[in-house]
Amino acid sequence: MRVLFTTWSPGGHLAPMVPLARAFEEAGHQVRVAVPSGCAAAVARTGLVPVPVGTLPKAARAAGAAPRLRGRWPADWPLRPAELGAEQRGLLRALGDKQVRIAEAMAQGLVAFARCWRPALVVHDASAYAGTVAAAVLGVPAVGQMWGSAAVLRLDRQDLHGPPLPGYARLMRRYGVDPAREPDLWLDPCPPSLALPAPVRRTPVRFAAADDGTGPADPGGPAASATPAGRDGGPPGAVSRICLAWDDADGPPEAVRAALRQVEARGVQVVAGPGAAWPPLRPPEGCRAVVHQGGGAAVVAAAAAGVPQLVVAPRPEQQLNGARLALAGAGRLLTADTSAAHVLAALSELLERPSYTAAARGLRAEILALPGPEETVARLTDPDHPRRADRPPATPPPPATPRHPAAPPHPTTPPAPSPYRGAAPC
Repeated sequence: MRVLFTTWSPGGHLAPMVPLARAFEEAGHQVRVAVPSGCAAAVARTGLVPVPVGTLPKAARAAGAAPRLRGRWPADWPLRPAELGAEQRGLLRALGDKQVRIAEAMAQGLVAFARCWRPALVVHDASAYAGTVAAAVLGVPAVGQMWGSAAVLRLDRQDLHGPPLPGYARLMRRYGVDPAREPDLWLDPCPPSLALPAPVRRTPVRFAAADDGTGPADPGGPAASATPAGRDGGPPGAVSRICLAWDDADGPPEAVRAALRQVEARGVQVVAGPGAAWPPLRPPEGCRAVVHQGGGAAVVAAAAAGVPQLVVAPRPEQQLNGARLALAGAGRLLTADTSAAHVLAALSELLERPSYTAAARGLRAEILALPGPEETVARLTDPDHPRRADRPPATPPPPATPRHPAAPPHPTTPPAPSPYRGAAPC
């Protein structure tokens, strides 16, 4: 069986897909990972076979391209988006339009490869909308891979639950696909107590390790079993550590930096994790708190290690994840415009109150109880699994009649060979 994975971004979007892709390979299936050309090297480093498809729009690659939020949103805003204000709904629309532009940039290359390689299943990151398009064109199941967020955020829909965004509907029609087509199943690594209900079919999958250092820590690994030091009964003399895991290339805001300097002055070691190309998903031994932006992969990785979290969130989805952690008692949430005093107070609370560690260990127990990648592969390849009966391939729209005589063909130059193993068109 051939399985086509696709995502538009390395790091927190790619890492949750790696264990499942490897499990497919270990079960004897063929796997390819279609990504924009700038992400191909990250895929190759995992040992998987990349297929470069298009280039990300310049605006999507720019630092700070994603709109930022102001103020705190309700902790369950995805369940009632109609109650959001005009500015909040506009921000969600801007985020959705950004993902549609990325899908437009990927769709031509992705569909062309899919038509040639003929996968039986397409697994796409939850915000890689071109994956749904490619699956619909072939008439095969589409499975959305979530990365740990608390909700299935349908940013491709107007006000989350309405019709498709106009740009996404146009993209679907361009390939002869019904704009109402949706993923048939969502794979969700979020611990049940953090997840919000959603009107889609979700199946849980355990957060597992990509053991080359590019992915999340194995819930049963040494980082997870390390006992935090300090007042909660950790080993005497152990070093207390805080792990800083920041995705943005510019690093954390000054308020976070200043608070961490004060924490270091008190004898706590601050361990800085890698940036967006390698999410810091392995809390070190003795780690008593993880400070990050609230990305789903980081939330679930820290939860899998049983470590409390401080989320300093710049965007709506990240704030939602932090709010759910706070409600579960396993972390604190601050907005990106916070002060150093608030960051320091939140960190002190996480370090000094054993209840946060107890709640974090409860999340870890929930993650350990979820089915692993191998079980998920068995379910997805079971012919009796109710993913969806295969639909007929989409009928391409008729070509437009040219308004002017066609120009004589130009000599073509064969494409340069890809530097990545197995990355030829088919």
